[in-house]
Amino acid sequence: MKKYIPTLFTLANLCCGVLAVMLSDLMLSSIFIFSGLLCDVFDGFTARLLNAQSELGKQLDSLSDLITFGLAPAYLYFLQAPGTEWYLYIGPLALVICSALRLGKFNTLPSSKYFIGLPTPATAIFFLGIFFALDNNNPLVSNQLSNPVIYTILPIVIGLLMISRMTMFSLKSVSKNFTSYLPLLTLSILTLGLAIFNWRLAFSGLVLLYILISLLTSPEPKE
Repeated sequence: MKKYIPTLFTLANLCCGVLAVMLSDLMLSSIFIFSGLLCDVFDGFTARLLNAQSELGKQLDSLSDLITFGLAPAYLYFLQAPGTEWYLYIGPLALVICSALRLGKFNTLPSSKYFIGLPTPATAIFFLGIFFALDNNNPLVSNQLSNPVIYTILPIVIGLLMISRMTMFSLKSVSKNFTSYLPLLTLSILTLGLAIFNWRLAFSGLVLLYILISLLTSPEPKE
């Protein structure tokens, strides 16, 4: 029975993503995407704890992640389009395509202490900050996304980061060596400061800081 527990979390993640699309509400859908993030954490944690990892679970996890962290954020983002012109479809489509490529690529890579490319959950977190800010009528975010050029380019840039060769730190890179804790410690302190200032934008700020700190501290990817 215990071997099915990680799968239940994975399916819960999938359901959260589907509900986020079905509801199409900035706040409620964002809450479901965030819930999917928690389920994604728990499915990996319980799989390792119960030694219930499997190839099926790995593939199912990627499929669920594509819905919750790729399709759902892209669809919610598309609903905020500043018009109906054909080119405004490009950004959301690029986000889904790059999410699929990122997840497919991740499944083919050997286990590593670092991520290659921006993880899809991080992408979802970035857009959660935007959705929470829009739901709160934040003028800074709404004014920027009302510009068709910015609206189109933003998801394309995030998508390219997902499929890039950029090395990004993960919890697996933390060891007994104190210096290995510095990226995570720095990220935590700066994010806490952002959250005190504006908890909604702290989601997006967290990911931007993660990218910056990874650029400064992570090793170059191996060819």
